[in-house]
Amino acid sequence: MIIEKDGNRTAKFFVSLIFTVLLAFVVKMNFGYAEFLDSMVVTAVQKSPSGFLNTFYTMVSFLASPTLDIIWIFIIAFFLWGFHYRIPALWSILTLAGADVVGFLVKNVIRRARPIDHLKSDDGFSFPSGHVLGMFIVLAVIWIMVVPLIQSATKQFVLKVIIVMVMILVMMSRVYLNAHYPSDTLGAALVAYTWLLFAENLYPRLAPKLNEWPLIGGNKY
Repeated sequence: MIIEKDGNRTAKFFVSLIFTVLLAFVVKMNFGYAEFLDSMVVTAVQKSPSGFLNTFYTMVSFLASPTLDIIWIFIIAFFLWGFHYRIPALWSILTLAGADVVGFLVKNVIRRARPIDHLKSDDGFSFPSGHVLGMFIVLAVIWIMVVPLIQSATKQFVLKVIIVMVMILVMMSRVYLNAHYPSDTLGAALVAYTWLLFAENLYPRLAPKLNEWPLIGGNKY
């Protein structure tokens, strides 16, 4: 089984949930110290703007858009299904779908306005970042489902480093482009991680039962 039972995962879930709720509360209440930290990070990220950085971060942001996240997850699921990992394929799709629903609900509870001078294409509420939320799940699926299938430990390590770097770039791109505050991107990562832990807890409980189903059973999981 790709995702085994882990007694520590439930504890991690509640710790992550507490941090997520605390950050959401801080953002909702507009605490001055949090806004000060946001402004410091924004200043650091936007310190040396250039045409290259504008183009680069715009491309990064585009590739991490919620629409493309759906495409990426279906591509991953397609290959997992083709290699007879049908339950992991379904889990990947449903995990992203669930994360998007949770992100939508949180956005409409917090209702944080976007930063000043944000792009017109970036509509809706600001917390949490949908780009970061979706890409976190996509990259987590690669980390959990794809990386273990690679035989070479060196290649696994390189891929994990790339995953971390991509995640950081996506978070920076949203701040650089004035689409989100830094706390929006951190909040998105926390929301995504909390939901991921919940989905991981469900996997070892439901996968053996799903494996008995005629259409998806009898495969690797």
